[in-house]
Amino acid sequence: MKHTTWTRVAIMTLALAGLATMGFQCSSPNITGGKLYFQQYQQSKNPEKLEEAYTAFLKETQERPNNPEGWYWIGHVYAEKRQYGKLQESWEKAQNLGGKVTEEIEEYRLAYWGQAFNHAANTMKRAQIRKDKKQYAEAITAFDAATKLEPDSSAKYNAYVFLAYALMGADRVDEARAPLEEQLKRNPTAEAYSALGQMLTIEADNLKEEGKEEEAKKRYNEAIDLLNRATVDFPTSAELNNELLNVYIAADRVTEAISKFTEYADNNREDISAQYAAGTALLQINEYEEAIRYLDRAVALDAENASALYNLTVAFLRWGIVVRDESENASHDTPQADYRSIVNKALPHLQKLLQLQPDNPTNWDLGGRVYATLGMTKEAGEAYNRADELRQ
Repeated sequence: MKHTTWTRVAIMTLALAGLATMGFQCSSPNITGGKLYFQQYQQSKNPEKLEEAYTAFLKETQERPNNPEGWYWIGHVYAEKRQYGKLQESWEKAQNLGGKVTEEIEEYRLAYWGQAFNHAANTMKRAQIRKDKKQYAEAITAFDAATKLEPDSSAKYNAYVFLAYALMGADRVDEARAPLEEQLKRNPTAEAYSALGQMLTIEADNLKEEGKEEEAKKRYNEAIDLLNRATVDFPTSAELNNELLNVYIAADRVTEAISKFTEYADNNREDISAQYAAGTALLQINEYEEAIRYLDRAVALDAENASALYNLTVAFLRWGIVVRDESENASHDTPQADYRSIVNKALPHLQKLLQLQPDNPTNWDLGGRVYATLGMTKEAGEAYNRADELRQ
C-alpha cells in the first residue's frame, strides 16, 4: 500500500520559560514543589529536575486524584518526555474534573498537538525505514494523542490517515479502518479515500483467494462505490482514477466501467491518467485498437509514462497475435492483415520502456515475447536471460 506524502505543521512557539510560575492559589506542597523543579528544568534542561517534577506531580495525582492541577502539571512533564499519549490522557482527566486548568489547557493544547503530530511523523518515517514495530507503536500513540488533542486540526493535516498507516505498519490492519472513516467524516481527502479503497480491495482479494466469492464481491462493490464518490470529489486525482480502474478489473466489472472511463477521457484530453485508465480498461476487454488510441494519447502527453508504455506494447502484441491466429485459421483465398506490421509498432514503445526501467524483469519478459513473436530469436533469448538475471 502506498503511503502518502508527509505533511509538516508549524509548531506554535510556547512561552514555557515562565510556565512554572503561573501557579494557582492555595496549591498543595506537591504542586508547589513540582512547579519549582519544572522551572529549574526549563532553565537548565537537567533531566534530573524533570524527574523530580514528575515525582512531585505524580504524588499529587495519587494522593489527590480529584485535583485537576496534578493532572494538568504532570501533562506538561509528559510533553517534555514526548509521551504524548500520557499527556492527552492526563489532560482529559484534568478537563473532566474542571476548574481553572481547563483554560490553561486550551492555551497550550494547539502547541502540544503540533509537537505530537511532528514527533509522530518523524517516528513513523524511521519505523518505515527500519521496519521497527516499537517505533510504529510509538508513532501510533503520538498520532492518536494528536487526533484527540486537536481533532479538527488533525483532520486538516491527514493525521487520521497517518495513524491508519502506522497501524498497518504494526500489523494492526483491522484497526486502521476507523481512523480513515473519521478522516472522511471530518475532512474528506484524496489520501483518505485512497487508503480506505486500498484496504477494502486487499480485503476483497484475500476473501477471493480463500474462495469466499460472495463476501469478496461485496467488498469489491464497497470499494468501487467508495472510489466512485472519491473521483467525484477529486476528479483530477490520477491515483484515485487508477485505483478505481484496478478495482473494476479485480471485481470482473470492467465492461460496465468502459463508458465511464472513455467519456471522461474524451472530455479531458489533457488528463494523462484519464487516457491511461480508458486505454487500460479497453485493453482488459480485448478492444485493442481502441485501447491503443487512448494509450497513444497518454504517451503523447507523457513520453516517460512507464505504465502507459507497457500497456501500449502489450496492446500491439496481443492485437498482432489475434491477427496471426485468425490468419492461420482463415481460407488462403481471403486477404489477411500482416500481424508483423502490427507487432512491429510495439518496438519503439518497448525500447523506450527498457531505457526507462532497465532493471525491471517484467519489462524484459515482455520484450522477450515481442521479439519471439517477430521471429527475432537472438533478441528474445537475450531478453529472457536478462529477466532471469534480474530475478536472481
